[in-house]
Amino acid sequence: MKKIKKSIYLVIIMLLGVVGLTTYAVTAWLTDTDTSGPQTFTVGDVEFALSGAATTVTPVVPGQELVATKYTLTNASTVSTELRVKITIVTSYPSVDEDAKSLVLMTLGSNWGTETDGYYYYSVSSNPIIVAGTQALDFLTSLKLDGSKVGNPYTAATFTVTIMFEAKQADYVTWTELGSASIDFTTGIPAV
Repeated sequence: MKKIKKSIYLVIIMLLGVVGLTTYAVTAWLTDTDTSGPQTFTVGDVEFALSGAATTVTPVVPGQELVATKYTLTNASTVSTELRVKITIVTSYPSVDEDAKSLVLMTLGSNWGTETDGYYYYSVSSNPIIVAGTQALDFLTSLKLDGSKVGNPYTAATFTVTIMFEAKQADYVTWTELGSASIDFTTGIPAV
């Protein structure tokens, strides 16, 4: 009986040894590791520069061209981009910061769509993507006070034109996502 117990114990120890070695071998097969070499990624850049000039002659009169040198945007981005602009025009008459967009005649460069949700969007043949690389895009070619709407009551009134450009990478983000994230377009970082 002692021999049988010893044999059973020996068989159990051998089985545990076989199970242990098998587990070790399977574990070694399933946990192989390796390290790749260094990977280098370059972050793209969205960059546009505005150039152009308004007239310096004052006071101005209705019908007078206010754009001395047409406004253009130069694309220096290293990634494909999309572009939109918001134009705000206010006057001091009849009250301060009165919306005056309807009081001016404005001509935008080709490829700028009609105003949608407060913005003008740039697109060529319904394609809003501007490829990377240096290229000049005409923006504002003419701006005049509309003489049929701006008369003597506007004497000494001031008009303030504010142009806000927003450019974003074309891929992986939408205008809506940027708007809901409250991105500060001057830094590209979420607004505080």
